[in-house]
Amino acid sequence: MIISFDLVLSRIERFIMLSSYLTLILIVSLETLRRMITGDQFGWGPDVSMYAFVWLAWFSMSANLRSGNQLAFMTFRSRMSDKTRRYFEILDCFIWLVIGAVVITTSYNVVLNDLRLGRNVFGTDIPMALASAAVPLGWSFSMMRILQILVALLRGENPHPPLATENISGQR
Repeated sequence: MIISFDLVLSRIERFIMLSSYLTLILIVSLETLRRMITGDQFGWGPDVSMYAFVWLAWFSMSANLRSGNQLAFMTFRSRMSDKTRRYFEILDCFIWLVIGAVVITTSYNVVLNDLRLGRNVFGTDIPMALASAAVPLGWSFSMMRILQILVALLRGENPHPPLATENISGQR
């Protein structure tokens, strides 16, 4: 059974998004109930929720790049010819690759600094580096998606094909 790189990326993105959503739902709902019943809340709830949202946001960006719903000016582009639109999409890819390289480099240094300082998310034993890693990892996934789009555009292919899925027998 051969699983495509695209499918692996999609599965990882979905797993991280689902985990982030579940974390947010559990913390927000349980903390709301706890606050209603006891009038108190855990100090770590808002911070952990915030970092779960950061993970969700960056990996959602990557997943939406796959479907062509992110980092685009669709209304403006709809008025262009196919050839002109493709050139602008290629230009977009190069611009986003440069921006992504800057973001990854800068945010990676933040993660290293968090590791060096041994900081934890307030009120927990969760390393701050794990929370901070969402930015360089999410952008790394986005960069892989941007490169996929760029290669497809340069080959003259559809940069946002339907996602290949597996049926129960394991065949596509």
